[in-house]
Amino acid sequence: MEVLTAALLPLLLMGLAFTLPAISLVVKDQRFFRVYAVVAAVLAVAMALDVAIGVYRSGATYYWFGGLRPPLGIAYTVDKLGALLGLLSAFLLSMSTLYSTWMIRSKWEYLYYTSLLALGAGSIGCLYTGDVFNFFVMLEVLSLSAYVLVAFYRDNPRAVEASIRYAIIGMVATSLYLLSAFVIYGSFGTLNMADVALKARSPSVFVHYSGGVFGNVVLSSALALALSMWTFTFKAAIFPNHFWLPDANPEAPTPISALFVAVIDLIGAYGAIRFLYTIFGAGSIVEPLRSDIMLVLHVLGALSALVGALLLVVQTDVKKFIAYSTISHMGLAFMALSLGTERGVTAAVVQLVSNSLSEALLFYSAGIAIVASGRAIEGLGALRRYKLASVAFVVGLLNLFGVVPLFIGFWSKVLIFIAMVEVGYIASVLVLIASTGISGIGYVRLIRYVARSREVVGEDERLRNLTVPYVVISVVLLALVILGALFIYLPEFRALLEVVGAEVLDYSKYVEAVLGGAFK
Repeated sequence: MEVLTAALLPLLLMGLAFTLPAISLVVKDQRFFRVYAVVAAVLAVAMALDVAIGVYRSGATYYWFGGLRPPLGIAYTVDKLGALLGLLSAFLLSMSTLYSTWMIRSKWEYLYYTSLLALGAGSIGCLYTGDVFNFFVMLEVLSLSAYVLVAFYRDNPRAVEASIRYAIIGMVATSLYLLSAFVIYGSFGTLNMADVALKARSPSVFVHYSGGVFGNVVLSSALALALSMWTFTFKAAIFPNHFWLPDANPEAPTPISALFVAVIDLIGAYGAIRFLYTIFGAGSIVEPLRSDIMLVLHVLGALSALVGALLLVVQTDVKKFIAYSTISHMGLAFMALSLGTERGVTAAVVQLVSNSLSEALLFYSAGIAIVASGRAIEGLGALRRYKLASVAFVVGLLNLFGVVPLFIGFWSKVLIFIAMVEVGYIASVLVLIASTGISGIGYVRLIRYVARSREVVGEDERLRNLTVPYVVISVVLLALVILGALFIYLPEFRALLEVVGAEVLDYSKYVEAVLGGAFK
């Protein structure tokens, strides 16, 4: 099914983002930039929802740019995985944009919202594109926007230093991905993901316009897969490529810190799933190496889960605490997606959704305490004055802890547990239990700080009107609770999530949506 909305959404966000600097030459009222950004973000949610509904009703959608049929031109291809994560990214983009209208006070707000909307365009473009090189382009848009936003508080030397370190290593990571794209094109004669997926399993096949394969495709595919996995583990902050997140995340504005876990880290996990299953999945010419890479990713995921849990326990900065929590939970997601099973992929996707909403909720709630008392965890006691924020913060922690069946975080860990048991990874089950128990110590510690009253509260004017952050916190909290209730009481909802995993493993549907739709 051809759908224009999927292609228009990233382009629209990009256009609206880079129109802002031009508008700022005429309009000087900061309130205009806030309304402009919020309207753009809400429009993105509506379009992402339209795409998701269409995909779940009619199957994968595609759009050919310029009317050029794939693999000749660039095609956007959205399956259930991309549609679900795209909707999640657009939703949290809108929440962070709205939250920013309360949090951000600067004469450079037009540049802030330009970068924020570009960040959203890059993330959704990565999730929607069906082209290996276009993924790199969108990844660059996402990364460059992130570098700028980390250093937004330019008067803070730590923010500038964190941004520079992040940018240097980030450029290396994206360059390695670009190299993998060159290798893929040189061997397969195409950059279309569906075309590469078809030839990776049937090297003798001949596709119109792109022809057949060239040279030693086994060696080139192995090289491309290894290079791209380094990039994806960096973006997802998986050990040992996790080091940038505890520096960059805390120094960024709080609404951007929330998007780091919901957008940038998520893209790393999505890229790993797309390359390991759709492009070079089971039955491909690199099957033996693919199995080895998945085993390595599983071990790295386990190390991330344990290292993140151990380090979060000793943090005294609330934003660094949440950053290490993200590292731990992304590790669990990688452990699940590297199992090679349908249930493993489903569990990873549910974990990504649960973690994104929970971590964002923590940042939105903690943002009030940060304005009132600073980033030290002792300052969380200021939330005693703001009941909704304190309740939301505790709910976010409990969801991450994964011990309350009412929340989706409990069920994501149950799915991961079942997926590991099914493949006989008992040691991995122990890692899951150990990381949950260790991180639980840190979560309980933060709950105790929230319960303590803190008398010293800053006289920031933003604390006089909390309507906007309360709206954002309420919406995200409601989404988290509703997802848990749907998982418990609505079997159809669980079936929808399971379909995501099943579709990821069946690459033929993805290929048919693109190449079949083009040549039927």
